[in-house]
Formats: sequence, structure tokens, C-alpha cells
Amino acid sequence: MTRIYSILGVIGCLILGLDQWTKQLALEVLRFEGDSKGFLSWWSWTLVYNRAAAFGIFSSIPFVDTEAVRIGFLLAVPVVVLGLLWYFYIRKFEANENYRPAVMGLVVGGAIGNLIDRIRFQYVVDFVDWFYPSASGKCIPLFFPGQNGTTCHWPVFNIADSAISVALVLLILEPFVLKQQSANAKV
Repeated sequence: MTRIYSILGVIGCLILGLDQWTKQLALEVLRFEGDSKGFLSWWSWTLVYNRAAAFGIFSSIPFVDTEAVRIGFLLAVPVVVLGLLWYFYIRKFEANENYRPAVMGLVVGGAIGNLIDRIRFQYVVDFVDWFYPSASGKCIPLFFPGQNGTTCHWPVFNIADSAISVALVLLILEPFVLKQQSANAKV
């Protein structure tokens, strides 16, 4: 079991460190919310203070009437989710597993990275802005029009969000990957 927690811990710490380092770098380079520096024709750094949950969900929670309640709710959710993950999933890992502890390391590192921001700033620092040009101003689903109407943007995100998203994809692929690993082990 120590090996499992080592895999989870190392990956979680790497994600957490990379997340916090890149957020600090973004805060130093982009001094004010909305500041942007382009890198490629489809990618820029744009500083956004996300006061809601991932991708801006829960930005207006109907049962929340004060800022303190909203912040409490957004702080409690990752703590509860991490607790449930441990109770129902992580503690049931088998001693020889590598895949699931690595995936959970991504989740734990990402969740703690965003939780640190919520405690430190009362919002999450997002800065990765992906977009594509749109002459018509119409965007494909999940993208939204930019300010000038000539680009379509994915919601701005950070390394922690990326790690959690990758982990979700890996969890969906888990039955196929573990089946293949099991088939290879028998050969």
C-alpha cells in the first residue's frame, strides 16, 4: 500500500508544484485581470480570476445569498470530493496497481492546487486561453465568442484543471487500458 500512496503522492506533488509555479508566473507576467499575451495564432495567456467552479459553473448559485457562503461552498466541494474519492476508490487499490494511483495523483494534485488558490485569493487563477478564428462570430459547442466577435474561445483554464480533465479521460479509458495490461501480463 505504501507503493500506491507513493505513486499517488509523487504525481500529485508534481502537478501541484507545476500548477502553483505556472500560476505565480502568470500573475507576475500578467499583472491585471484581463491582461493577455499571445503565443500562437490559437493560444495566449490571459489572466482570469475564476470565482466560480470549473469552466465558470456555479457562478450564480441560487441558494447562495452572500459571498462568504459562496466561498464556503466552493471550498467544501473539493474537500468532500477528495474524501469520497479516498473512501470509495483510493483505499481499495490493490498492491500491484500503477494506473489508478497515477490517475488519482492527477486529481489530487489538481484539486489541491485549485483549493490553495481559493484559500489564498478566494478565486482560482486561470490563464491558458485557447481559441480559433471565426469570421461569422458563430462558435462550435463548448466554445464562446471572444470580445471582438472574430474568435471563439474555450473557457480559460490552468494546469490543475488540465490534470483533472486528463484524469477523467483516463478513468473513462481505464477498462480498456487495464484489460490490455492484463492481456499483456498473461503473455
